Amino acid sequence: MIADHSTKSTVSIDATKAKKIWIHCNSCFEHYVNEKTVIFLLACQHVICEKCVTASLGRIPGDAPTYVCPICQKMVRGRQVNNALPSNLKGMFHPAPWHDGLPHDLIDSFQRANFKNLEKFILKKEKEEQKLDKDLLLARGVCQKQYLEQHRLRRMLRELKFRVRKISQQVKIKKRKLAQSRRAQRSISVSAKKAEKQITKHSLPEVKSMPITSFVHHNNYSFDL
Repeated sequence: MIADHSTKSTVSIDATKAKKIWIHCNSCFEHYVNEKTVIFLLACQHVICEKCVTASLGRIPGDAPTYVCPICQKMVRGRQVNNALPSNLKGMFHPAPWHDGLPHDLIDSFQRANFKNLEKFILKKEKEEQKLDKDLLLARGVCQKQYLEQHRLRRMLRELKFRVRKISQQVKIKKRKLAQSRRAQRSISVSAKKAEKQITKHSLPEVKSMPITSFVHHNNYSFDL
C-alpha cells in the first residue's frame, strides 16, 4: 500500500498496481493502471495510448495494423499491452526480470527510459503547479487591493451623496428664503403704492398765487412832515 502524504487524506494504491504505475503513454502520460484507455507497445520501443497513435489497416485481410508513432514519427508495428502479449514483449514490463533470467539489461534500459520520461513530466507539472501557486498569490493580492479600493470608492460615494443631499437642502432653504424676501418686497412695494395714492387723494388743493401791488417810488424830496 502506498500513502500519498501531499494531501490530508491518505490515498491507498494496491501493491500490484504500484509495480505498474510507471507504464504510461509517452505522449499524453495516461497511466496503464487507470484502465481508461488502451495502451500499445510499439516496435520503436515507445508506449502509446490509442488516443495518441495513428493506426492503419494492413494491406491484406488478417495483416497486422501499422501505427505512426507520435514520438519518433516512424511507421511501426504495435501490440496492445495486456496479458495476451507474447512473452518476449510482455517481459519488457516484468517488475523483476533478473529473477526469471530475462535479458534485464535491455528491459532495464526500456523501463529506465520510461521512468525518466515520467519523472520529467512530473517535474514539469510540479513547476507548473508552483507557477500557478505564485500566480494565485499574485491574483489574490491584486483582488485584495481592488477590494480595498472599491471599499474606499464606495465610502467616498456615500460621503458625496451625503454632501449632495446637504447642499440640496441648503439650496432649498436659500430658495425658500429668497422667495419669502421677494414676497415681502412685493408686499412692501404694493403697500407703498397704496399709501402714495391715499396721500395724493387727501392732499389740500393748490392755492393760486395772487399778484402783489408794490409802492411807486418817486424822486426823493426832503421836507419835514
